[in-house]
Amino acid sequence: MTKKQKYEELEKLLKTQGWTILQEEMRKSILQAAYQLAERSDMPVEEMHFRRGAMWAAKKFLDLPEAVKALLNNDILMEAVQKGEIKTDERYGPQNM
Repeated sequence: MTKKQKYEELEKLLKTQGWTILQEEMRKSILQAAYQLAERSDMPVEEMHFRRGAMWAAKKFLDLPEAVKALLNNDILMEAVQKGEIKTDERYGPQNM
């Protein structure tokens, strides 16, 4: 699978109803975990760190498709520039200095 195909598949994924449902459920879980952290004063430090780590991981999971898309897009553009398909002034406009 080429980088462009991967990029397009991620675009499709982000537009699906399944991804929307997954995002909603993950956000609810993150919020519930945050409330639990706030409500339980007797929670051991290790458990607090574990829950904070779990919330961070869930957030990173939600951000993953966009992060991978950005990396793929950069790679696609870099390859196009290296092949001479795109010149830097085409991407950024003329440089008047």
